[in-house]
Amino acid sequence: MRKLTLQTLTIFTCMMLLLIVQAQKTWALEYGGGIETTRWQVTGSVFSCQFEQELPEYGEGIFYHEAGEDIVFQLKTRKNLMKPGMASISITPAPWQPSRSSEHLGYAKLTPENPNLELDPERSNQFLHALLEGKQPVVTRRAYYDDGKFIKVHLSAIHFKEYYFKYLRCVDQLLPMNFEQVARNRIYFGGGKEELTPNDQALLNDVVFYVKNDPRVFAIYIEGHTDNIGRRYDNRQLSKRRAESVEKYFIDNGINPEMITLRFHGQRYPIATNKTAAGRAENRRVTIRLEQQEDLKIPANLLFVP
Repeated sequence: MRKLTLQTLTIFTCMMLLLIVQAQKTWALEYGGGIETTRWQVTGSVFSCQFEQELPEYGEGIFYHEAGEDIVFQLKTRKNLMKPGMASISITPAPWQPSRSSEHLGYAKLTPENPNLELDPERSNQFLHALLEGKQPVVTRRAYYDDGKFIKVHLSAIHFKEYYFKYLRCVDQLLPMNFEQVARNRIYFGGGKEELTPNDQALLNDVVFYVKNDPRVFAIYIEGHTDNIGRRYDNRQLSKRRAESVEKYFIDNGINPEMITLRFHGQRYPIATNKTAAGRAENRRVTIRLEQQEDLKIPANLLFVP
């Protein structure tokens, strides 16, 4: 009789746990566009493209594609209802194909600050291709105000293809690199050398190209350095000639000389030990630093026109 009672209690407990789990699934507040409310938008410039969907009453789901980088998906909210921590990332079937199975893509960190979530390029591209197939990318996380409730955000595939081709046109006109990729560079020299190699010129060509295409860049700082082999005065003059070789290359290739500030320091500022050949090689350098006025309005001719 006691054994039967324990079995009954066990069955009863399992049934209660199942009901709780099922109830928790129904306690999810879901946000996302529907047939009447799905809105896509593509905006951008030669520097970046944004392909976004408004999430009614919640925020935006944004595919952000910066020049020189791969695409990333970002979730931005007007008021974040999700608890900070690891959010579940998944792809669910289209509403008209409920019998299809969902695909779990792991977890991603969700923070209180916007963007609240940013996916790596691999899963961001998986989101894009899911939308192309009519599926719904989904982000799910517990509510910050109640661990027993969940917040679920989905992207709708309605009208996606129409705007996806606009997004591709925006990507086609992006620059091949972004500011961060060219803002800090170094040219290295052999012992006693001051001439630029073809590899050096290729690097400087990227800088020249970017400066000519970004009106927000207003200054270029060029600084020459040497190792500690030789007399201090001679090293200072050598660092000057090295910096001048870079300056001349920029000017010869159409950079406004007024943008350039040139400095030379000789052996005063090593970044590695001068006691080894490898360290001295690092110290024989010219550094190039660009400054950008970020709040300057991007000219209309550089904006993407859908």
